[in-house]
Amino acid sequence: MRQRAGIARSGGETPSAKSVRTSAGALGLTIVAASILGYLVLLIAGKYLSPAENAVFLGFWGLVMGVGSALSPLEQELSRQTAVAEVAGARPDATVFRACAVSQSVAFVAAGLTLVPSVNAQFFGPRSSLGLVAFFGIAAFPALYATRGVLIGAGRSRAYSAILLAEAGLRMAAFLACVAAGIVGLTWLAVSVAAGSFAWLFFIPAARGTVDRSVPGEAWDAVLRRMLGLTVSAALTASVLTGYPAVVKLLAPSGSDDQLGGLFLAVSLVRSPLLLVLAPVQTLAVPMVVRITNRPDGAGRLRRIVAWGGVGALVAGVVAAVGAYVAGPWLFGLLYQDKYRISGWTMAALGWSGIMMAATLLAAATLVARKKTGSVVLVWAVVAAASFLVLVSAPGGIFFRAVAGATAAPTIGLLTAVACSLGNGDRK
Repeated sequence: MRQRAGIARSGGETPSAKSVRTSAGALGLTIVAASILGYLVLLIAGKYLSPAENAVFLGFWGLVMGVGSALSPLEQELSRQTAVAEVAGARPDATVFRACAVSQSVAFVAAGLTLVPSVNAQFFGPRSSLGLVAFFGIAAFPALYATRGVLIGAGRSRAYSAILLAEAGLRMAAFLACVAAGIVGLTWLAVSVAAGSFAWLFFIPAARGTVDRSVPGEAWDAVLRRMLGLTVSAALTASVLTGYPAVVKLLAPSGSDDQLGGLFLAVSLVRSPLLLVLAPVQTLAVPMVVRITNRPDGAGRLRRIVAWGGVGALVAGVVAAVGAYVAGPWLFGLLYQDKYRISGWTMAALGWSGIMMAATLLAAATLVARKKTGSVVLVWAVVAAASFLVLVSAPGGIFFRAVAGATAAPTIGLLTAVACSLGNGDRK
């Protein structure tokens, strides 16, 4: 024991520590790979679909992925429950099933709305069958998140990495199969997107037996309040990220698809790389903030980091806007020739928007680390409200309002998040 402790003090690393670090690195690479596969689906679809069809497709993508993001707290909650039980040498109790039941009920309600004739017509126009595809894609998410949650909570990082790749890979495989078969119609491409939600079917054996049904767990009302609160916060975030095209589509007048196809594609392509890079950074930010705040004068140091970070984000936003203004239209012309025409000012606005959104996410991560959950909800409520108000009340056509909403909302969100982060006290 003394020899082992001496090695640790001299800078050596135990096998278990090396294993954890290796697993974290492999998981990070898996997340990047899965995100790239999703990005490629969006990129390729733009080449095979007309601008009007692509507007519907990206609206479908935003709807399914946006609602999926709103349901994702189930994964975090089950990973927490499983990890707590694992530390105690036990399995998670029946609280798992209650959390799943709440999330599944929300999923059925949200998915059912796509079958309401007026909502279906607004999203999909004459392609009403896409509502049924969206229904099944959304309804399958809770099982996917539940499986992912219990796997990562139990420390089974390999199985968790495998299900992440299976989800993205299933979408890409179905997508490429449609392209190879010459079936590049909108409905079949949408089916390939929904297919990824069923990746959990391949992991039923891995997840079987991870829950102890005999232990009753928490009361229904406590689970219901927690899950609904987490879901609302996630839904607000999703409405201005992956779900933004769906929100615009819901509020757009009929006949706007030709205008919005290029814009939705630009929003997706500009934001996706930033969010791809940001995902692991945001994950690392939370423990880093926890460590900083536990040091002497940690709160003051964190406030300085947040303040300078906000200033740096504004500078980076200007640089991104200038770069997007110059290179954006040229890049779109290179990828899609004359199929989509995106002006320099539109690309500049989206470049600024992407930086503001990334900075808001990082600032919100500092609030999560300090357990200021009320402030986190406030930030995303402000962002969602600003986006909605611009979309419905700003002057000009739907194209201008969509660009303005995408630009103004995260800018206001960053200012709100910085203000909350600079405030004293940790509200729970």
